[in-house]
Amino acid sequence: METVDAASRVTGSPPSDIVKTLLLIVDGRPMAVLLPGDRKLDYRKLSVLMKASKIRTASPDEITELTGLMPGGLTPLSECIRGLKVIMDSSIASKESVWVGGGTPTSLAQVSVKDLIRVLRPTLTEVSQ
Repeated sequence: METVDAASRVTGSPPSDIVKTLLLIVDGRPMAVLLPGDRKLDYRKLSVLMKASKIRTASPDEITELTGLMPGGLTPLSECIRGLKVIMDSSIASKESVWVGGGTPTSLAQVSVKDLIRVLRPTLTEVSQ
């Protein structure tokens, strides 16, 4: 889904149960950040965590080039995301299951948070505001 609000309407779940997958370029290297749909990335917290001097959101062309997916269709279930450094906001870890992008701008997948953590092996920390 292209927006958290649209995903929330379709699933009947609150925005906090929709997980956004952000593709960022941190000091020239791609990485993924998973955030609850009702929160925003705190760039300062991420910068301190990564000891980074420059953080930016990947452009639509970079998203397609790096993942093979269209903007709005990013999913943490993709092999290319698994190959990146992944940060998961710690507030997600307390949930049983969440909705994530399904690989296209109109698809979603409900996943167990335990399985998501097991597969992605993310750094769990608070990076949202």
